[in-house]
Amino acid sequence: MSDLIDAVIRTRELSGKIAQEVLLDIENISEVELHERILKKMSEHEDIFPTGWYDPPPGGASVLFDESTFERLKYDSLRKPLYWPSKKSVFKKETVGSIYFSPVDRKTGMMGDIGFTLYTGENEEIREHLKNVYTSILAIANHVEVGMKVSDLCAFAKKLFQDKFRRTKWITISSDPNQSINLGHSVTGSLDTNFITGDTFEEIKETLKTKRVHLIDTENLEIPATCALIVESRLEDLNRPHLPSAYFQFIVCFDNGKKTILRDIDKIFKAVGMDYILDKS
Repeated sequence: MSDLIDAVIRTRELSGKIAQEVLLDIENISEVELHERILKKMSEHEDIFPTGWYDPPPGGASVLFDESTFERLKYDSLRKPLYWPSKKSVFKKETVGSIYFSPVDRKTGMMGDIGFTLYTGENEEIREHLKNVYTSILAIANHVEVGMKVSDLCAFAKKLFQDKFRRTKWITISSDPNQSINLGHSVTGSLDTNFITGDTFEEIKETLKTKRVHLIDTENLEIPATCALIVESRLEDLNRPHLPSAYFQFIVCFDNGKKTILRDIDKIFKAVGMDYILDKS
């Protein structure tokens, strides 16, 4: 199993490197142009498939840009064509961007998703808000431990988020009326109870999509000693509705009980001038 965890770590690291490369000199480029950069870079690496597993959006990659009032960042599902890359949305100095793509290791089929909010402007209120969201989601990743029930993790997250934000926005994965929180999902293939199958990439993508265990408050799975979990959320602040919805993602890996939090997005922030988000976090 450790070779599968290694594949997650390796693929996520590659995702981070791709993100750093494509985000150099992005002023005045459109969502479509950045989306094309991401897919081109992915296709240049033989260790991963040329497109991502979470498709649609096209190619398993999402790029969203907006300025105040940031309506484009308040999507209910990235699968809707309305939120696919557009030529009309362009990255400028005060633009807030939401970037996500979902590479898959060719050899093992393990996913190495990466997702984050991008802002290189000077508005201190937006900076403080993004840092608050980032540190909140990181706190969830730090809290995860072997033997903990997913439902208990969700209870911890709900209290933390409600202490900091009067309203929370979650990535939409289900219409289940009993679900009140979604913190991400397992990396398919990292649990003993699910295995990646499929002879074609389309079949592998379907397995990755359908065999995930979602980190929702109705899930009582106890986190095993070896697994990988994608911990993510998208948050808004009801007290300040003029601020953007913000999204960050971490991957938490356990290998025979040894915990590693994959924070490749930190390197991206340093590369693009978002060091402010890392101060004292």
